[in-house]
Amino acid sequence: MPKVIALPARPARLSLKLRRAIDLRVREGRTITDACGEAGMSPQGFHKAMKRQSVRDLVEDVQRRFVAEVEAQRSIYKARALEVALDLMLNAKSESVRARMAEFLASDGKVGQQVNVHVDARTVGGGYEFVRPGSKLVEIEEGKVEVEGGA
Repeated sequence: MPKVIALPARPARLSLKLRRAIDLRVREGRTITDACGEAGMSPQGFHKAMKRQSVRDLVEDVQRRFVAEVEAQRSIYKARALEVALDLMLNAKSESVRARMAEFLASDGKVGQQVNVHVDARTVGGGYEFVRPGSKLVEIEEGKVEVEGGA
């Protein structure tokens, strides 16, 4: 009795132009028109190709690989940023730059930390007033009207 072997599906044949357009789109963030123009294909051809499952799978694979590469580089970039911050803290001529770098390094290199801001919006004593320059401010005090400022 002959032995039956299941062969894997043949990989889809995608043109080099399409692969290049996908790579430009994912890795460099190009528009479809720009990516297709540089790759030498039409945007219509790109959209037509995207209807095929094998092309969508390739796009997802390129995206996954790109994200993995960026994540792998992240620690290297962070180490370089900390080196630059240390150099600025030690050698900058501006005292404010040295102070900011000291704060940056003390916060373990975290940028854009959250700042809690509280605004008391209760109206006490009449509330807030904004008078544009050149306009008039009218105050009403128990039966008397005063006009301040002038136009």
